[in-house]
Amino acid sequence: MRRYLLALTCLTTLLTGVSHAATAVDQVAVIVNDGVILKSDIEARMGDLRFQAQQRGAQVPDDAQLFGAAREQLIMENLQLQLASRNSIRPDDNTVNAALANLAKQNGLSLDAFRAKLDSTPGTSFEYLRNAIAREQIIERMRQRRMNDRINITDADINQFMATPAGSELNRQLDVQLNKKSEAAAPVAAPTMEYLVTQVLVPVEESANAKEQLRLADLAKQILQLQAQAMTPEQAIDSFKGKAPEAAIEPLGWRSTAQLPDLLQAPLERLIAGDAPELIRSPRGWHLIWLLDRRELRSPNTLLPPPPPVPTTVVKQREVRHILMRPNDLQSSEDIREVMNVLYKKLKNGADFAELARINSQDPGSAVKGGDLGWVSPGDMVPEFDSMIGQTPIGAISQPFQSSFGWHILRVDGEREKDMRETVLRDRAKQILFARAYDEELGAWLRELRAEAYVDFRGSN
Repeated sequence: MRRYLLALTCLTTLLTGVSHAATAVDQVAVIVNDGVILKSDIEARMGDLRFQAQQRGAQVPDDAQLFGAAREQLIMENLQLQLASRNSIRPDDNTVNAALANLAKQNGLSLDAFRAKLDSTPGTSFEYLRNAIAREQIIERMRQRRMNDRINITDADINQFMATPAGSELNRQLDVQLNKKSEAAAPVAAPTMEYLVTQVLVPVEESANAKEQLRLADLAKQILQLQAQAMTPEQAIDSFKGKAPEAAIEPLGWRSTAQLPDLLQAPLERLIAGDAPELIRSPRGWHLIWLLDRRELRSPNTLLPPPPPVPTTVVKQREVRHILMRPNDLQSSEDIREVMNVLYKKLKNGADFAELARINSQDPGSAVKGGDLGWVSPGDMVPEFDSMIGQTPIGAISQPFQSSFGWHILRVDGEREKDMRETVLRDRAKQILFARAYDEELGAWLRELRAEAYVDFRGSN
């Protein structure tokens, strides 16, 4: 669904992307856990994939391949939406409205004109697009939560990063922002190259037996041979005519070598140097990377993405405790809210916050410390939590409130000012390392989600 936010630059593309053709008699094509995918959903997604291939100038797969790819995409989206629903993850109306306003602006229309244009076009509507953007946002929030749980960036990782040229550039950028050095006095960064990279993944399950592992390794070798013959990723996969359903194309977009996952950095550097393509093994399976294009960046911020504004590193921190409870299969969000209201009344009547947090909080990191989160800077927490910290007076207890993580009650114990230069640097380094690991870990999680799902195919394509 990300195409609705990132790839639409003209109204023709937009209408192609969101069109949902009506059928006289719809059919259930797939049962996914407790959800369903309709045949018309698959047909609409096939049209979308066909259009994307045409826009890239790639060979358009045949209908059987399009059907399989569209069906699998919808299965994965369905699974993530179901999981998000069980975790009470909802879209933010303000963010959805902003995305719609941005699309209207890209198409040279006011929001009202944009709505009228969509609603007057057969096969689509403004509401359909709004729902598509909301679904994308839900999926992105679900992924972010899971990746936060799975990706662990250690202090040692950050120290190692700070010792690299990228770490030095991070220091320079912050100095310039804080006006400790003028831009003219700062060393001029050498032009940096960016590369358009795509990978093909042949996944290998951890539980695969030796015979299956050999078969997948042979498949990866065959794709490597086709790559060496200068075939594009699409041509290499298409040459198997649907006989290699495991292989998946994963565009990585424009990246510097420093922005790639660690696993792919050295192989890409060897491709850049003119070496032959190679197979790369990871816990996910076999990777093959294509270097499709390159470009030179002359911006001074070449090694890293542009940093956020930092007029000062002196921030006003607040000392915070909280109690967290999450909805689950046995307790709905409304059930949790009622429990939290009971806890809130106990706290207002003088109950010990730390003791209630140790007993009830489902945040394992802080529960053992009586709910203590320590000193929190603005922006450290999700927006709902961050806002409630600011609204709660020193020494006061907030009413129960909900964030993407569940239901919270917090108490603000104190306030101070602190120079956070080193913390700002390390936080930015952590974000960069997190982004490098994100794609790899996301792929592993999605494979696990798919393997654990109940999927029942109905009818035929």
